[in-house]
Amino acid sequence: MYLLEMLYWKSKTSEDVASSPRTVEREGACYPNIGQRAEVPPADGFAFFSVGENFIDVQGAWQEDKRGLVTFPFLGVMVVLQYYFLIGAVVPGARSLASGFGALGNPLRADGYIFISIIISMWAFANIIFFRICWQWIRLEIFVQSRIIARFNRVTRQVYINRPAYAGGLVTLPWDATIAEASGGNAASPAGGTLAMVWPASYSGSGFDDYCLIGGTLPDRASAEALWEYIRLFMEEGPNAVPRPARLRSTFPWPWDSVRSTLSFLVPTWRTGDKGLLLTFALILSPLLLLHSICHWLSLLLCWPTWWPRIIRRAGLPGAPVPKLTTADDYGPEMAAKLRASALKIVDKNIGSSGP
Repeated sequence: MYLLEMLYWKSKTSEDVASSPRTVEREGACYPNIGQRAEVPPADGFAFFSVGENFIDVQGAWQEDKRGLVTFPFLGVMVVLQYYFLIGAVVPGARSLASGFGALGNPLRADGYIFISIIISMWAFANIIFFRICWQWIRLEIFVQSRIIARFNRVTRQVYINRPAYAGGLVTLPWDATIAEASGGNAASPAGGTLAMVWPASYSGSGFDDYCLIGGTLPDRASAEALWEYIRLFMEEGPNAVPRPARLRSTFPWPWDSVRSTLSFLVPTWRTGDKGLLLTFALILSPLLLLHSICHWLSLLLCWPTWWPRIIRRAGLPGAPVPKLTTADDYGPEMAAKLRASALKIVDKNIGSSGP
């Protein structure tokens, strides 16, 4: 589910936010950059789709485990509108209008023509209203790219984030302007950890702020720091500086991956809590968990694979061009003005000026 990504993009392009300039104070100790080594050894955190010589592909959507919550009501509405209503009433009614005979073989009278026309019009109107109002929410996890992926290319020293168009689309950002923030509790905390990578406008020169939550929900803060160290070492020192991931995530929608995603919220409690009580709780909720897993899987099946343009697929190869960095101007004059107006001014508390 790409709710956070959509809301973040809307916040940057809305009139209200863009009209109020904001500043944020930065402390270097809280926001490590690419030159600062983490205090924990590197670990992949089961966040990688692929690891090669030149680039790594990392999960870039924080709420992927929550997929299915939109798919369930959508499929419910579709069953009513397209199965019971369409197949049960609209299609037979259309046949009757075309043939001039009712379901029992009797000739249609004037009131029959009127009634069937009303039924067909109600079905068409209900579909138009539903898709017009709900389309932006449906596309949070259906009829959109299946994964949000962040690609880190150590040769071009660029980061490519592949998101849906309603969340900003595909962007190319400079690795040298990356700031990381790891948050979360310790291993005993049920909250888990999060790794956020940020590209402030004053650092990247893009004219707008950008961010990406890397790796989804991690076990704890240390895991988030370890993932950052893995990416940092790969980009700064190469693939030989990091261990090979124990296993990679699959971009193909396997059903067992959906089951694992559905059960992921139980993992922190399993590590620290009463396992017997947790198993009882899971058993009681098993019908809902199964339904969530099915909807999670169906949401992926109703999406298309994440696609990279040729220039990014070839980036870093000998003789291949280096992709252009994304700037606010790439979104057009009106959108660029909003993006620039909504950009945060980063103020370093130590030197009292903007910039790194």
